[in-house]
Amino acid sequence: MDYTARMSARFVCLAVVMFSCGGDDAPGAGDAPIGGIDAPGLPRNVWTWLDIPGNTCANGTPTGIGINLPPEPSDELFVYFEGGGACWDFATCFTLKSAVNIETAYDAATLAANLNGAQADRSPGNVFKNATLVWVPYCTGDLHAGIETRTYTSGPTSHEVHHVGATNTQHIVDALHAMQPSATHVWIGGSSAGGYGATLNHHRFAAAWPTLDVPVLQDSSPFVPVLAAYATWRTAWSLQYPPGCTGCDTNLTNVVDTIVAAHPDARLGLLHYDDDAVIKQYFGYGVGTGALVPATNELLANHYNHSSTKAFVIAGQNHTMFGQLGTLVGPGGVTLSSWVTQWATGDAAWATVR
Repeated sequence: MDYTARMSARFVCLAVVMFSCGGDDAPGAGDAPIGGIDAPGLPRNVWTWLDIPGNTCANGTPTGIGINLPPEPSDELFVYFEGGGACWDFATCFTLKSAVNIETAYDAATLAANLNGAQADRSPGNVFKNATLVWVPYCTGDLHAGIETRTYTSGPTSHEVHHVGATNTQHIVDALHAMQPSATHVWIGGSSAGGYGATLNHHRFAAAWPTLDVPVLQDSSPFVPVLAAYATWRTAWSLQYPPGCTGCDTNLTNVVDTIVAAHPDARLGLLHYDDDAVIKQYFGYGVGTGALVPATNELLANHYNHSSTKAFVIAGQNHTMFGQLGTLVGPGGVTLSSWVTQWATGDAAWATVR
């Protein structure tokens, strides 16, 4: 569970679909509208922090989102959920520290430190180049999908933890819809815990923009069964599922089937190393080589076999692919960049790559 301590920095520059690391800030021409709706104080083409009233980190401090408006007004929106582990008791939250930002605030200073001068990627080859980009911080330890506040105790020490990722996400959706009600495209995605969060909260975006398909990109977030601690997760976080998710309380895979049934045009794209060592560790598959592969095979054969569910899968134990969007080449010579573009545009040629 020391994965987060070793790996949390990697989430800073994972989403190259959203930004490129390094370089100077490139401010726009002052206040700018989002899709024609005035948003006073927001410059174009620079990352800005927005407080979201009611949003809370695990330690009870207020939080918000990062937002980057395109150079010209646009009705496209890409929302990226940050990843960084999970925790569900005193040991995982405060001893093993298996989730990021549990004891610290996540505010404008945190965003600035994490992005470290990053600019939005507005290059011609980026399918999201004209979109308003949104960074959803991860500081609740609950896959962005809880509604619960817990007190965890060890001996004389107690900590109150706000596992309120689902509550925060609903506030974010409400705020974004108020700013961009007439969006023509809304894409959501995330890495690791963020990919689970994007998927588990898909129904909130779908309800806000009911005429859109709202595709989801799940970077290293396979909905394989959880073999360890699942009941504990659900109880600790009061884990929230999509409406009508029958059997999700015993099998996480049912989330995928529920979304497909309710929103058959909503493309679910999975990026996945078939024996991902991080997923094995958190989901209880053990550390042996190949331990996760049978579950991966079942997931692809029976749940990512629809016209709206496809996967980009590479053999191996690595974790997360977004950081290699411009360079990663999958089986058959298919580039990750071209596959993500097909996902985003609804290209009929979009298919599982393995």
